[in-house]
Amino acid sequence: MSRIAEMFRTVAPNAQPAYRTAFEQGGELFARFEVTTPLRIAHFLAQVLHESGGGTVLFENLRYTTPGRLAAIFGVGNHSAAIRGDEMAGLLGNPEALAERVYGLGNPRKARELGNAAAGDGFRYRGGGLLQTTGRGAYLRMGSRCGIDFVADPARIVAAPHALMPALQEWQDGNLNLAADLDDIQRITRRINGGFNGLEDRRNWFARVWPLANDGAAQVEAWEVAGESSDTAWLQQALNDLGARPRLVEDGKSGPATAAAVRWFQGLAGLSVDGVAGPVTQSAIRLRLDAIRGT
Repeated sequence: MSRIAEMFRTVAPNAQPAYRTAFEQGGELFARFEVTTPLRIAHFLAQVLHESGGGTVLFENLRYTTPGRLAAIFGVGNHSAAIRGDEMAGLLGNPEALAERVYGLGNPRKARELGNAAAGDGFRYRGGGLLQTTGRGAYLRMGSRCGIDFVADPARIVAAPHALMPALQEWQDGNLNLAADLDDIQRITRRINGGFNGLEDRRNWFARVWPLANDGAAQVEAWEVAGESSDTAWLQQALNDLGARPRLVEDGKSGPATAAAVRWFQGLAGLSVDGVAGPVTQSAIRLRLDAIRGT
């Protein structure tokens, strides 16, 4: 059994058998996609473990049983589907209908975005696999890239012989080895998720995997061994220019001091304080810099 398979088995003891087998047989794939260093392995596993619910989720569970939970995920103001209260009775406990309403023809803009063109595509191509590939377009694209027809048989995306391929292909297509080398979980999450949903859970999974990936050397923090990022160096310099105290070392490594300075600025600017220098925070930083440099 490969080292990565042992890590997966350790942190995900309740994983689906197909996933366990995929990891046990996936040594050559990890080498091919160059997911071989401690940082790359830990970040890949953290994303997979979040998206697949610790390896327990094959396909997205769309069987909602309470109006409150359904509204919180897909209701007005929370999702493009904007499900209203008067629709819920027909969608609760009905995964096929909900998938069609959310991802299919019941939500035309999202359907076009996902490549779902026929009735039933919303459910047939709902989130599936280790990184929850979603939409006919994504199943088609991953199938073409991997040489496997996931469109004709969506179940192949969770079958042991194929489950790792789309996840690793998506990882490669997003150039995420580079992001992992920089210990940039925010960039990785945004590429996988499209935003920062579940970032804290992804961080928690990373914290569990990192000591195993780093040969048990838990005392060595991931950010300490990461490469230098020009984006992080810019952020550190900008925060220093805005008055961060204590001043940050502008080394391009995003450690706890940088996160603390980001939280300081977010509080100062009246933003949501989460320590994540996402697009909104970066835009606010640039506006503040323009203001002080113009005086």
